[in-house]
Amino acid sequence: MQSNCYRRIFVLGSGFSKSFSPQMPTLRDLNELIPFGIPDEFPHLRDYCKRFVELCNGDDEYLGIEPLATSILSAQIFPGERERLYHASLRFELLRFIASVIRSDNVLDESSAKILKQFLKTCENNPSEGSRDTLLLSFNYDTLIESVIATDKELCETVSVDYGVKIEPADRSAKRGKRLRTIDLIKLHGSLNWFPVKGASDELDLKNVCEVEPQDRSFPIYCEDTPVYIPMAHAKESFLRGSLFNLLWSKADYYLKNAEEIYFIGYGFPKTDINNLEFLLRHRDRFKKVVVLDSKGWLDVQRLQKLLGNDLVECCDAKEFLEKLK
Repeated sequence: MQSNCYRRIFVLGSGFSKSFSPQMPTLRDLNELIPFGIPDEFPHLRDYCKRFVELCNGDDEYLGIEPLATSILSAQIFPGERERLYHASLRFELLRFIASVIRSDNVLDESSAKILKQFLKTCENNPSEGSRDTLLLSFNYDTLIESVIATDKELCETVSVDYGVKIEPADRSAKRGKRLRTIDLIKLHGSLNWFPVKGASDELDLKNVCEVEPQDRSFPIYCEDTPVYIPMAHAKESFLRGSLFNLLWSKADYYLKNAEEIYFIGYGFPKTDINNLEFLLRHRDRFKKVVVLDSKGWLDVQRLQKLLGNDLVECCDAKEFLEKLK
């Protein structure tokens, strides 16, 4: 293995976060909120969804978050200025709705926090030694890992998060202590604590993205903005302009090619995302375990066993798996 690569990679999906924080929604949970669980603060989005369900004779099976987001984000042609502005409000409310549902401020229970802390400690790297052993590669944009580090006294004083790219804090004048150890976390779909720098262009270049935490002085002027993340939709082209996501995905691909062991925790290889399937499956010779919890039956597990083989797929809770792994 090359010295600038990682020996093992943990690929994290929504099932990982939900295991530690049950209120954290998966795709299935988001679908159940549409249309009648959409809060009053998103009136255009809620009414748009209700009208669509009426068109479908009351059958909401046709209106999941993925097709809804794809339809809204891919629209390019509008009959006039009124329709264009209406659609802009739909896009804004959609992104804010998804972020508001996934953003969770609830503290983990003591047992869950302990398990996650133990796992993160096994993932610590020491960059000063010139080599890094473990990478977390996440499709989630929640800040569960960042929150656990920030609220644990030991981790907060000894560990920082390395996102694989340099994202400057919004409070660039603030002094931040140097920590020797890192949790290396590449978030392929962005993060709810990343925001476009005020006045930046639409393209998400590294210089146009900053990190904002709730305790920062800048938080009040960013908290009403939309975080930098790619929503669950097939129309992603507008988010991939610029250097941010291009660099993140290029790095991830390089590290996957050179890793010795690849584990998947709470990631179910969704059938609808062909790009991700191709991106990941070409590295299947180094897959060690795929951990999913199918609470609604065995259909997803059986599908994964057919795709990857019975020996690779394990049906259990992420916390349970990590307890066995330590």
